[in-house]
Amino acid sequence: IISEAIEGIQVEQFDKDSITTAKKLKEALKRFETGESQLLLGTQMLSKGHDYANITLSIIMGLDYILGLADYRARERAMSLLFQIAGRSGRAQAAEVIVQTGDPEFFQTYLADYELFIKDELAFLEMADYPPFASLARILIAHKDENKASKITLDTVTKLKAFEEIEIVGHGKAPVERIADKYRFNILLRAKNRVPLLKALHRVDCREIEIDFDPVEFS
Repeated sequence: IISEAIEGIQVEQFDKDSITTAKKLKEALKRFETGESQLLLGTQMLSKGHDYANITLSIIMGLDYILGLADYRARERAMSLLFQIAGRSGRAQAAEVIVQTGDPEFFQTYLADYELFIKDELAFLEMADYPPFASLARILIAHKDENKASKITLDTVTKLKAFEEIEIVGHGKAPVERIADKYRFNILLRAKNRVPLLKALHRVDCREIEIDFDPVEFS
C-alpha cells in the first residue's frame, strides 16, 4: 500500500518473519544505508540500536496498546520504546517523530522531559506498592489438563492465604492462556520484601509450577 501511495519509494520489511538470519539483517540494513530502500517498516526490532544519519522521520504506532497492558511497567515500556525509536531520527539533520495515540498529552509531556517521567513514575510505583518499593512474585502454573491447572492454582492460593505477610494480588488465566498444549494460570504475590515471599513459596508444591520474582512480563 505504501509503495503504491508514494511513487518510487522502496519499502524494507523489518520483522522476525522477514529477517530470519543475521545475513538477511545485514543485507536489509545495507540496502537502507546505501539508499536502495528508503523506508523501514517493522516491529520493535527497529528500536534496537540501528544507527543511520539519514533518518528524517519516525512514525510510531501501537503505543496505546502497550499502555493498556496489565503490567505495572506498561508506561515505562511505552516511553522506553518511544525514546529508542525517536532516537533513530535527527542524528545529523532535522527530523520529525509522529506518534499514533489517543493520549497525545501524555507523550508530549514526557517526551520533552524524561527526568519528569522518571520522577512521576517512581512516585506512582511507590504509591501502588510496586518494585522497587515492594517485592512481587509471579507463580505460573502450566498443565495439559485445563481443569487440573485450575485446581492446582486454587489449591496453591488456599495454601498461600495462611501467610499474613504476603498479599495475593490476583490469580487467574494467564494473558497467553495456552502454550505448547499446556493451559497456563498466574498467581501474583506481593510483600514488603522478598523474605516473606520465600517463606511462603517454600511451602508450595513445585511440580507444574514456575516462580519469577519481580517479573518483567506477565504473559
